[in-house]
Amino acid sequence: MSTKIGITNVDVGNVDSVDKVYRVLTKHLKVKDVSPETCDCLRWKYKGNSYLEQGYLDLAIDAYNQALSKPTSMMMGNDNKQEGVILLLRASAFLQRAQAQKSTLTKITQEWVLPDVQEQQELFVESCNNGGLGVVNSVLNQIQSDGRKQKQIMRQIQYHHGLYQYALLRAAKDALRATEILPNYPTSFLRAAEVLSELWNLGESRRYLERALTLDDTLEESVSLLLEGLERRQQILDNARATQEWPDDSLRLALDIAA
Repeated sequence: MSTKIGITNVDVGNVDSVDKVYRVLTKHLKVKDVSPETCDCLRWKYKGNSYLEQGYLDLAIDAYNQALSKPTSMMMGNDNKQEGVILLLRASAFLQRAQAQKSTLTKITQEWVLPDVQEQQELFVESCNNGGLGVVNSVLNQIQSDGRKQKQIMRQIQYHHGLYQYALLRAAKDALRATEILPNYPTSFLRAAEVLSELWNLGESRRYLERALTLDDTLEESVSLLLEGLERRQQILDNARATQEWPDDSLRLALDIAA
């Protein structure tokens, strides 16, 4: 358990209910002016943490939204570290949501069987030469059906990729804000670096990793592994750019699937 007493920030860990937090602060630690709003903020934070641990990401995000909406003294002024903690937790929830969408995207693309255009062409020519009108019509219908299926699958891919990108952007916004509020907390920089890497902002990701290592040199092994991951992603990016000219949206989709 840790507390910061005498100012507006209150951070209590390893306590499973707001009532216990309130009793610890007021009865045992003699902290005064613990407002109902502060307790309500903590209640929503604990709810969010519980939902996040169970994998209920939407509920976790809603709970963190509620916690951040409370106009408490702990969320105001220069001493707003509690806000940074909750933003970091919400960033984690959005990142997990993005990863879930990416898993769905990967599954769709792995199950996507592209038609053999040359085979279809040969089948059509053969039906024209050797088959009757009914055979030709059947082949044409099959080709058209395959085309509709491909368009439907592509729409699914674009839909889930859009959800993936949206979740990443929300995670990035929260994580980057957390680094501003918690400039001496290495975990906030690690989370920001992770999200920036997923967004292919590799230079900025490296910078945040280096900052995390500066704050805590015991992270050297973890940061080294993450830097190796950045190198692999940079190689994928360089290869894609060298292959051909990609429209931005197509390049991002191809990169996210390839990675």
